[in-house]
Amino acid sequence: MKAHPLLLLGGLGLPLLLAACEDDKTVFFPPQSIPEQLDALGLTTLRAAIQAADLVDDLEAAGPFTLFAPRNAAFAALPAGTLDSLLQPANQAQLIDLLQYHLLAEASPSLVLVGDDTETAANGDPLLRNVIDGDLFVNDARVTQNDVPATNGFIHVIDTVLRPPQTLAATLTARGFTTLVAAATAADLDDELAAAGSLTVFAPTEAAFAALPAGALAAMLLPQHQQQLIDLLSFHISPSIFSTTEGLAEEELLTLLGPDNILTQDAQGNLRIDGVRLVRTNIPCTNGILHTIEAVLDTPVDIPATATAGGFSTLVTALTAAGLVDDLQAPGPFTVFAPTNAAFAALPAGVLDSLLEPANQAALIDVLTYHVVASQKLTASELAGLANVTTLEGSTIAITNPSAGLTLNGNTRVTSANVIALNGLVHAIDRVLLPPGFVPPPRS
Repeated sequence: MKAHPLLLLGGLGLPLLLAACEDDKTVFFPPQSIPEQLDALGLTTLRAAIQAADLVDDLEAAGPFTLFAPRNAAFAALPAGTLDSLLQPANQAQLIDLLQYHLLAEASPSLVLVGDDTETAANGDPLLRNVIDGDLFVNDARVTQNDVPATNGFIHVIDTVLRPPQTLAATLTARGFTTLVAAATAADLDDELAAAGSLTVFAPTEAAFAALPAGALAAMLLPQHQQQLIDLLSFHISPSIFSTTEGLAEEELLTLLGPDNILTQDAQGNLRIDGVRLVRTNIPCTNGILHTIEAVLDTPVDIPATATAGGFSTLVTALTAAGLVDDLQAPGPFTVFAPTNAAFAALPAGVLDSLLEPANQAALIDVLTYHVVASQKLTASELAGLANVTTLEGSTIAITNPSAGLTLNGNTRVTSANVIALNGLVHAIDRVLLPPGFVPPPRS
């Protein structure tokens, strides 16, 4: 995890602060009260909102306070008309609630906030704070400038306006997830998203739905395809609450559909659910938590169908010739190491053709079952903690985890891990694994 450059100065109580203002100019200024520091930081929209809410005197009091201060651009990014509406006198109570949701009744420098935990804001609602790849986040807002000292506390500048929790259904509507809300209504899941409960929702953006193949969404919204739509949306919902930190620790997250999602962090620090990148994270709701994702998750199918969809056509041909398709459609669970087409093509000349002959079916079964771990669903991280696994064929596969990636039998690399299937997991590999003592059968 990288060290956030802003955290290096956190909590030092410097007598003078070097601060970057909204116009990117740099100024020196000594600690003043929180409202005065907002002026110095150029956070004019927040300052205007505090004045409209009649909170200036409160924030000039002794405190101590910690204010998470949205930049001007954060307010400008709110849905059209939202800010103007909040600034109307008739909506002052709503504005006060919003601003108090950015406030802690204590002085908390960033070094105190770095650990993953929940804070209670001044309005009584929870704030989730955690560190993702070295960046400090409060809910889905990233701290872009921290530890601005004030005479009555600290200011941490953030890139997103925090919004007090609503139900998952109301949050999706307020944040513009129009397509997902329409789909949930068509699937009769809208009441569930509005009811009391403890759900985690991975919400595809509007762009994610727009990227689906032409006509796919329209077809799913038809009444005769409601079960397909229910299955799709249920695979985006967990019946438990998981922040990203909790989800990474758990890794496998049960879904309403049944199969697990798998939450990982890639080498670039991006959080991914079943390989799909999370766009915004840790948005608390009154009945759960919301994470937004950049693509619609594929509803899982059985292992042979997963192999077909993934382009493993040679493997599917071999499974068919071996009579193993029905076996790998069983409940399982299974862990399958799936050689790519290129891996099969790299076998010595004539070996694959020989194995596919009916007379050599027993040898083909041995080779293919050497790629299957039965009764276990092992993620890449779980495999990395093992020295070996016993296959359905009966022999073992040695596992190493060098810096280059997960490796099997010393020379076979896992090229794509954790592909979800209805009855297990598939890991793509770049070589065909051959059982110990394997001798290519003769061609007839």
